[in-house]
Amino acid sequence: MEKDLSRYLIVTDIDDTLLPHEGQIPQRNLEAIRRFQQKGGKFTFATGRSHYHCWELYKTLGINVQSAQNNGAYIYNCTTGEIIERSYVPKGANEFIKKACKVFPDMAVGVSMEDDFKIISSSESMEKQKDHLRARELYDIDEIGQDWFKILFVRAPEDMDELHKWLDENLLEGTYYTNSSAVFCEIMAKGVDKGEGVRKLARVMGVDIKDTYAIGDFYNDIDMLKAAGTSVAVGDGAQDIIDMCDMVVGPCAQGAVADLIEYIESL
Repeated sequence: MEKDLSRYLIVTDIDDTLLPHEGQIPQRNLEAIRRFQQKGGKFTFATGRSHYHCWELYKTLGINVQSAQNNGAYIYNCTTGEIIERSYVPKGANEFIKKACKVFPDMAVGVSMEDDFKIISSSESMEKQKDHLRARELYDIDEIGQDWFKILFVRAPEDMDELHKWLDENLLEGTYYTNSSAVFCEIMAKGVDKGEGVRKLARVMGVDIKDTYAIGDFYNDIDMLKAAGTSVAVGDGAQDIIDMCDMVVGPCAQGAVADLIEYIESL
């Protein structure tokens, strides 16, 4: 008789956890995820990406449950297109961004909205940073509304400490910042993080938090890992993440997610 895994929820980070930075999802992961879903297991992700940057992943992975987008700023159901439990950056963020762009004219800036991700910095000298972003058209910051799930600052890795020091003294009230990569600094409303995303997902799916597994590799995954019943580190992730987690699996490119699923199947 096939084992029933419907009590379990796996929430994964995407980049460098499920998906190598350069390359495709390992075949081992794809096979294990499909097997896990066929046995009733709930598989999804908590990511800094917006839902419109995840279309191929929904299809490829056969996602049939909700996901946490923009670091938990909202929950998205890819089968119905429904967005629930929204949390926006506080109003007035446009003035904060204008101030930041004057101090750091080399910086690219984007905002995640419900229907699009928009680059809103107008600096001519930030072209090299814009290459890190998926969008290409520039928008006027005062003409796109202010319902933003997340603000993204993009700077070269060697210049990031300077940005952090400035943010420590000038951060928009009601927000906090975290780095999701060497070049991405994300600013979100307080209370919004991947950990809250995991808790929301467990709640809307009716899963006991002790039966949730979160797997990640970087510092922006810490809240998610702390929130889950079992925290899992990718073997080639940041050492601090490896040290804090309940379990350590193999490297991302070798099928870290498959390692976790095989462990759950063995329980």
